[in-house]
Amino acid sequence: MTPEQLASLILVILGVALQLAFKYAPSFSDWYQNHANKGTLALAFAVGVGVVYFVISCTPYAADLGISISCDRASVFTLLRAIFIIASSQQLAFLLGKNNPASG
Repeated sequence: MTPEQLASLILVILGVALQLAFKYAPSFSDWYQNHANKGTLALAFAVGVGVVYFVISCTPYAADLGISISCDRASVFTLLRAIFIIASSQQLAFLLGKNNPASG
C-alpha cells in the first residue's frame, strides 16, 4: 500500500467515524438530529477538519505532529481532495446506515 493510498484510507475512516458520531454519540446525535440541514452540517465538519489540518501545517509544530503537507498552493489541492474523500465517505456511511423501512 502506497502512502497516498494509506492517507486516503485514513480519511475514509475519519469520514465514517464522523458520520457514526453524528448518528450514535448520545448528546452529539441529539443535537445533530434536530437540524434540518444535516448534509450541510456534515460537510461543514469535513471542511472544518481540513482547514484545521492545513492551518496546523503552517505552524512550526507541523513536523512535531507528523503533518506531511506543507503550507503552499499545491497542498491546498491535496487538502481539497482530502475534504472530498471525507465528505464522500460521510455521505456513503449516512446512506448505508439510514434506517430505511423498505429495506426490511
